Amino acid sequence: MGITLESLDRPSIRALAEKHSAELRGVAQSGGNVYQASLDQQDKITEFTSTLSEEDAIKFLNTYSEELNACASKTNDETAVVLAEAESSNQAAAAIGGVIGFAALIFIFFMIFR
Repeated sequence: MGITLESLDRPSIRALAEKHSAELRGVAQSGGNVYQASLDQQDKITEFTSTLSEEDAIKFLNTYSEELNACASKTNDETAVVLAEAESSNQAAAAIGGVIGFAALIFIFFMIFR
């Protein structure tokens, strides 16, 4: 299935970029080959731009690239939040482990030197 856009305005191109990004995330989450899926998407983009005038193709490709970059930045931001939350959990777990270890040492010394 090829690409169809009602117009070459930013909102239409943004919707396409978001759709393509979501498709690639789906492929990644299902364990598929993201690189092949990306190449398939690029083939569709190439086919679509071949139907446009040179000026419209350049406008489309520039806007599409900007929108893909925005999607990637959003994904990076979301990933950073998840990683920060995981790091916070790891630090809390390490602190709890330290407290438990200290309590175990106190217990052992108490039992030995009783």
